[in-house]
Amino acid sequence: MPSIDPFSKYKPISLSRKRRTKLPSVRTILLIIIIFCGLVTSKTILMNQYDYLMGLKYWRTGDLELARMEFNKVLTRTPGDAKAVDGLGLIEMKADNLDKAKSLYDQAIQMGLGFSRKFDHLKTGQAFIDKGQYPQAELELQHALEIQPNNADIYAALGTTERALDQTSQAIKYYETALHLDPKNKMAQTQLDEAHSERDRGSVYYIYDRNGVPLALEWTKNGNRGYPMGKEFAHLIGYVDQNTTNNRGSTGLESVYQKDFPGNKLYLTVDSRIQLVISKALGWEKGAIVVLDPHTGEILGSVSQPTYTPEKVHEQWWSYIDNKNTPLKNRAFEGLYEPGSIVKIVTSSAAIEKNLNMSSVFPLYCKGYTYIDNKIFYDNEKHKEIRSLEEAFDTSCNVSYARLGIAIGEDTLFEYDNRFGFNSVPKTINIPVAQGNSPKLGLTNYELAESATGLGDTFRLTPLNAALIVSAIANDGVIMSPYLVQKLTNIEGTVLEENKPVVYKNAINRQTAQFLTTMMVNDVERGIGVKARVKGIKVAGKTGTSGSRNPNFHAWFICFFPAENPQIAMAILAENGGTGKDVAAPIAKKVIEGMMEFMHFSSDNEKK
Repeated sequence: MPSIDPFSKYKPISLSRKRRTKLPSVRTILLIIIIFCGLVTSKTILMNQYDYLMGLKYWRTGDLELARMEFNKVLTRTPGDAKAVDGLGLIEMKADNLDKAKSLYDQAIQMGLGFSRKFDHLKTGQAFIDKGQYPQAELELQHALEIQPNNADIYAALGTTERALDQTSQAIKYYETALHLDPKNKMAQTQLDEAHSERDRGSVYYIYDRNGVPLALEWTKNGNRGYPMGKEFAHLIGYVDQNTTNNRGSTGLESVYQKDFPGNKLYLTVDSRIQLVISKALGWEKGAIVVLDPHTGEILGSVSQPTYTPEKVHEQWWSYIDNKNTPLKNRAFEGLYEPGSIVKIVTSSAAIEKNLNMSSVFPLYCKGYTYIDNKIFYDNEKHKEIRSLEEAFDTSCNVSYARLGIAIGEDTLFEYDNRFGFNSVPKTINIPVAQGNSPKLGLTNYELAESATGLGDTFRLTPLNAALIVSAIANDGVIMSPYLVQKLTNIEGTVLEENKPVVYKNAINRQTAQFLTTMMVNDVERGIGVKARVKGIKVAGKTGTSGSRNPNFHAWFICFFPAENPQIAMAILAENGGTGKDVAAPIAKKVIEGMMEFMHFSSDNEKK
């Protein structure tokens, strides 16, 4: 019987050539390689997609270096990736490196860049238009057109960009192409009509008054600036000298917003109708007029005389500079003058609100002067017996206010000067404004008397400051911060910058404002300001006379109207013109009568 080996099934397999396992076929190896490469490629694609998204996310938030790192990761992984190069171009665009951006965009196109919703250059170009950045928009949209040459929206957006850059003829071509590709493109048709209007007119408007009346334009033929109401608006709009030889620089709003022109549009708070009225009323009188809306602080009008022609600044530069009357100076905002009796509004406010015992001052007898610190303190005339604050205000009696000032004290006077805007400057006006100053502490009684009556070498204010003083009374004791610019928009009307009413000073309480309103109405109805009286409307005003007789006094008149429902606050200065009652008050009458021709001054809603 044969023996049985129990371990026979565990014997090693023979290594003979016949029983050896077969090696993988070439086809199998190729399949494995393809699968492996596919896995690697898929992973690379996924990683690239992730880096695209992160790069764009950082780009949108403004983290440009992080965005650059993400796109460079793609290029390290996949050299020659067109989208990554395109992304680097976007970064340079946002950094305002337009030459670098264009170079990168050109590279991306050469690499075969196609359209991608993630890298939508039409959308990015429109975003630059919305921000009023037209050179960036132009480059971005031209790149978009290389990727999508038959996109009507790109042509329309390029047309808008070229209009903003004063290339009206090119804009028309782009709009026409857009309409050829898409005849129903309403935006392109609307913009085309505007472009035709600009071409036919030969100019592009870029500054307007509050009602849309154009105040500044650029001629499309030569790029020169023009000003339809140049002399009336010269000190607000200013000028920009475009000559390269002996350039005279720029001033006013032209200087402040120079980087925004051309292309964007500036709308002012000023009403050109009011501007023409106050300019005509001031006439040849050297000085200034400022008109405000007391409830908002909007500057409705501001003129300075003498004025100049903005278009002729370069050629007439030395005649303007050598003129002793300084026509280039904006007296309304930068001229500093002794205020005189208009400060009696401030002194009266202090006396009322501090509950001054009036019997300690009144009655008094004014003989045209008084002695303070053994020095003569003069008045403008003999007022005889003055029995009350109201009579002192009606007659503008300096002797009375000198006694009031001493009784009130320098601390309180200084406090109320500050409340009414002295010793500070509103930050809401875009062009230069000088700071008015009142006498500081440490005054003698004589200096205190001068301070209470608006006199003294250290007491100065601008006509703008004077308008703010009277606006406080018109607005129940609150001074609104004055502003000149309503809004800045891009070429399509999107608002880039906008101003809103802001409180500047809480000067006095409502009851004090009402009391002063009554006194100011009486001042015009029967007092020293009677020459400002206008039939059919109640005017609340105060005259002022300051400076010296040599060559002549400065004449002031500040007022608001209608007294029952104030719509206008105004300050008038006639520099070296004479007295407030004889010169400035009649000018106010002319202004009010001129405004009544186109404005409806309702007295129905009385101040409550």
